[in-house]
Amino acid sequence: MKKLLLSLLLAAAVLSLVTLPGCTTNVQGDSASPVFLVGNFTLLPLTINVASNAPVQFTTTILTSRLKVPGPASLQFLDVQVDKYTVVWSRLDGGTKASPSQDFGGNVIVPPNGSSTLTNYPYMSADSLIRPPLDQLFPFNGGIDKETGRAEIRQAGRVTWYGHTLSGQPVVSDVATFDLIFIYSPIAGRIELKRAQ
Repeated sequence: MKKLLLSLLLAAAVLSLVTLPGCTTNVQGDSASPVFLVGNFTLLPLTINVASNAPVQFTTTILTSRLKVPGPASLQFLDVQVDKYTVVWSRLDGGTKASPSQDFGGNVIVPPNGSSTLTNYPYMSADSLIRPPLDQLFPFNGGIDKETGRAEIRQAGRVTWYGHTLSGQPVVSDVATFDLIFIYSPIAGRIELKRAQ
């Protein structure tokens, strides 16, 4: 009787292991596209002046297309047309209110197993520099972040590029992350008008 019970328990255990769904750590292999994108930032600024009235741009971003399964397969139609990229902001300094997420047009083609250089692509619009929470850094708003009590706001930007291969398969990049310190510094010759209350 004990042998039969032990055999049934063992069979049930094996059956439950066989029917469990497979788990994978290959995030890129989970999509149907044969390629994935990776972004790298170079020469990032340390600080951004919210009074600059200019979009936050990086001198150089390298976008690389990689094959999921390297080998002698045909590379025909595996060029990636980047349609857009999304920047999602989060706070690094203990504050809770972050700048809103933004989408930007891609307008670049990345060859298979190759790279494209994005020059002066924006990662935050100039308008976002005067919107919450960054607007608190202006002198007429107190010059201090109300959540942290500091004269600077540290945020992380998480960028995801979206596109498709020339054969029509959707492609999504790994998330590329950077962080910036936003400050207010007066600009010579510019008069800051007091905001109406």
